Amino acid sequence: MKSHIDGDRVKLMTRMASFEENEGKEAIRICNFFRSDYVCLNVVRAIVSATVSYFLVLGLYIYYNIDQLLQGIYTMDLMATGRKLVTAYVIFAGAFGIIAYVVYSFRYDWAKKHLNDYNYALRELLNREADE
Repeated sequence: MKSHIDGDRVKLMTRMASFEENEGKEAIRICNFFRSDYVCLNVVRAIVSATVSYFLVLGLYIYYNIDQLLQGIYTMDLMATGRKLVTAYVIFAGAFGIIAYVVYSFRYDWAKKHLNDYNYALRELLNREADE
């Protein structure tokens, strides 16, 4: 029976265990999706969040300035105001969507790379055990 401890093998196993306990759980969860599904789902979530945020801020603005809005409602160009509000919403939600696309694409690529590194390390460990 061998009592020799392979230091490289111990380092590899320690690194793998650390990955499993920390970012590995998240990487596995992310990589359970296809890339396009993961990114699309999170972009839709971001746009829904942007929509809710936009209308909450708009509601607060209206609530805070209700007196001025009611006084000028008859002189205000409602069509121009509506176009400005829709344009602002499209820009806001579009920016959120683009940022979400970049962020979640990066996260998926990061998770895939680290999971591939983990799988490579696992194969290396199995090959070392087979050699013994």
